[in-house]
Amino acid sequence: MATQKWTVNDETQNQVTRASTLSPRLDYAAQLVDKILEALVQRKFELHISTLSLYTKKKENTCTSLEFERQLNIELEIFRAVEALRQVRSHIDSVFGLGNIIQVLAPTISIVRTIRARLLFLFPGTDVALGELSLVLGGLMIDTGQLTGAKLDFQDANHESTRLLDEAKLIADSKISKQFPNLDLP
Repeated sequence: MATQKWTVNDETQNQVTRASTLSPRLDYAAQLVDKILEALVQRKFELHISTLSLYTKKKENTCTSLEFERQLNIELEIFRAVEALRQVRSHIDSVFGLGNIIQVLAPTISIVRTIRARLLFLFPGTDVALGELSLVLGGLMIDTGQLTGAKLDFQDANHESTRLLDEAKLIADSKISKQFPNLDLP
């Protein structure tokens, strides 16, 4: 009995199957980010109307500063989450092949987990979707690492995620400062 030139063993079939599921899962991650962003942007819009009303009342001395500051802090946290998730979406969009998935997506997992922790009590409606997004991104990283043999440098990934979160914070703080001038933001 002659052996075939092209044989597919269980390990090869497993790798091909895993590789073929990467693109749909990447698309699913993008859809999850879009869904979460949509909910957060809507919530931010609703909060902004309320905060703007409190800002006007504060200027007229008809509401307490504490009430306004509490509302502003919630709006600011959601604004920061929106900007950070836009960074995550940008990273997902910049994946162009198997070779760069780990480098591009590594910082996004930490970003998503940070956002999830910050929004847990402020906007619990996003917790399940953020948890699912974290799992999808983590699964993509694990499968890509197994397929390519690439190693993840956690130090670089954490440094990059911190940089991206700081950038998102600066963008959000700048936009809020323009909307509510002469405020000290936390």
